Amino acid sequence: MLEIDIYGAGLCFPEFEKQFEAIEAALGFKLFAWQKTYIVHGQFRRYGATTAEILRELMQVEAFPLDYTKKPKTQREAWYRGFLREIKQQLDGAGVPTREVFFNQQQKRAYMENPENQRKERERYQEARREGTPARLWR
Repeated sequence: MLEIDIYGAGLCFPEFEKQFEAIEAALGFKLFAWQKTYIVHGQFRRYGATTAEILRELMQVEAFPLDYTKKPKTQREAWYRGFLREIKQQLDGAGVPTREVFFNQQQKRAYMENPENQRKERERYQEARREGTPARLWR
């Protein structure tokens, strides 16, 4: 059985462990790992939200392709795209269907030159218009 320590005891911040123990004893309850992270760093990261966001995007197999052919505007955006690419490659390599993603113009061109993809994109576009959804071909 998989056991998860939601309190993060001894996993990180050894220099703060005694202080956390004293705080927990004074308050009468244990702090969660995310609370300890926030206390130490002033923010909470590394709990899997970005991975979940990427998987949500990639699992929308029938949605319009993601278009990442333009240069990212921020370092965070560049990092996100790189992480998305890694996850997509792993899923594709394992045979898990993923959403189409363009990382360069060559990929985008090759996709749009395929008559089956042209038909599929016309259908998606028309369906989006019928539903009143803003129909952008790619994001």
